[in-house]
Amino acid sequence: MRNSFSRTAALAVVTAGSLVLSACGGSSSDDSASADSVKIGVVLPFTGVQATIAKLEGQGAEVAAKLINDAGGIDGKWKIDLVKVDDQLDPGRSATVMRDLNDKKVGLAIGGQTSDLCKSSAEASQRFNMTFIGAHCTSPDLVDPPITPNFFMVGQQMTDLATAIGTNLAKQYPDVETWDVLTYDVDAMRLSWDVAKKAMEKELGREVKEGRKYAVPVGATTMRKEISGLDAAGDKSKRGLFLGVYGAGTTSFIQQAKPTGLIDDYGVIAQTGVYWPTATALKGDAPAIFNVHDYFYACQDTEENDAFVAAFEKATGEKPDSGAYQSYVSMKLLEAAVTKAGSTDTADVQKALAGISIETPMGTTMKIGADTHHGSGGVTTSLLAGDDSAPQGVAITNCDVVPAS
Repeated sequence: MRNSFSRTAALAVVTAGSLVLSACGGSSSDDSASADSVKIGVVLPFTGVQATIAKLEGQGAEVAAKLINDAGGIDGKWKIDLVKVDDQLDPGRSATVMRDLNDKKVGLAIGGQTSDLCKSSAEASQRFNMTFIGAHCTSPDLVDPPITPNFFMVGQQMTDLATAIGTNLAKQYPDVETWDVLTYDVDAMRLSWDVAKKAMEKELGREVKEGRKYAVPVGATTMRKEISGLDAAGDKSKRGLFLGVYGAGTTSFIQQAKPTGLIDDYGVIAQTGVYWPTATALKGDAPAIFNVHDYFYACQDTEENDAFVAAFEKATGEKPDSGAYQSYVSMKLLEAAVTKAGSTDTADVQKALAGISIETPMGTTMKIGADTHHGSGGVTTSLLAGDDSAPQGVAITNCDVVPAS
């Protein structure tokens, strides 16, 4: 069943042209906001080891801004002017970044590629009376209650992501008895394995054995020591590898593990972090990894998703990933909140965001909890594997959309 999509938004897709920063605002040199525009900050690590992910995340915001502006602006009154800033994946830069946005008279912002960055950005933006939407963070500790009154979170909680992948791994790979584990050395990613293991055991009705476990720093590019310590000897159908890394970490792992033959020694490899940018970069040669995230473009069958994918592909020449989707949804939430408030004032927008609902390309309704400030919107599991005949060389199969808990 396809969800209905507004005629205005659909027409906007048809007219969407190639994105350039000047077309949707970009980083404006004019520090004053005009009466018929609203500045929205996009705070991401546009340089550094996770810049590839940040590029897609930023493009999701650009596509949303382009569609909204082409349809006449927010509520037909305010055109969006995006102001992109680079946090360099460093929570210590958050105060400087938010001060820069404040100097540019930016009162609304989205971003936060990691939970640590969401926390520091929320605290810094609160000091400048800004509204901040954590588009990509997943830690349950950030919400219920929200860490600051001005903070809202769109990324689905790691507990929901890990429960979904654990349950579906147990259903699809019931013979796997022992799991080796490699995660980033941060609470959210370590938690992902603990929760996934518990979900597997609940589904299987038996204990799941842990093999070798390693944790590496976020941003680590060398994992040879951990790879040499992994031992997948024996019946491969009974051994799995659980990855709690993403982006450059996944790329480094694959590049360093593949020559050893390790990847082929496991019956299944699973990952809770985003895999799409790594898989596409491997140009049809990506190993099969069972992945979980908010969204996979090929797993959704709604008119709104068709419109989003078409606009994103026309603007960038690529398919959107989960990060692009999260930024897109964050922008649509701000559009809805400004419309509801009838104002671009940050205090009015904060009040309007609490409890607001929007329809998403996933075919589910995302509602921002009035008390939690978290947008529950469901998650998706899928198997991603290199395939020269598939768009961007990656086949997406075994889709399962799990509604919000």
